[in-house]
Amino acid sequence: MEFIMNNEEKLILRAILLIIPLIFLSSFHFELQVFHQVFFSHVIWFLELFGIKSQVQGYQIITKNFSSIITFDCTGWKQFYIFCTLIFLPLRIKLSSRLKGLLFLIPLYFYNIFRVIITIYISSISYSWFKPVHYFLWNFLFLALIFIFWFFWYQHMKKN
Repeated sequence: MEFIMNNEEKLILRAILLIIPLIFLSSFHFELQVFHQVFFSHVIWFLELFGIKSQVQGYQIITKNFSSIITFDCTGWKQFYIFCTLIFLPLRIKLSSRLKGLLFLIPLYFYNIFRVIITIYISSISYSWFKPVHYFLWNFLFLALIFIFWFFWYQHMKKN
């Protein structure tokens, strides 16, 4: 007896297989130190470029009224993983087209750097703004950008 999967079942299985590594890595508190260090150094560089005075102790950034620790999760690695999963999820798309879609990781990375900088800057003015700004820029806008970029890429791929 043959087991034949329709496209919907293939898509569901593919989604499960693509998301399992994220669950595994998250549960074991995966950290890629070099990525964390590079991201942190970019944040520091842009803070200096924009004239935002701060001190650094480890991964902690201290401004006159605010102190924050840039954790590995701040790098956006889970969001980048989700974006990559979305790029590799659809069926019948060439690898070269998928790799072109991964170029959207570049503006997403820069958005994430500016998200951290904006959060630090606004929170240094008033700590009471930390939670709403962090929530909006991290949970809402970052995920919205991921889906907008993916949707734009996917619509373009469907036309080809």
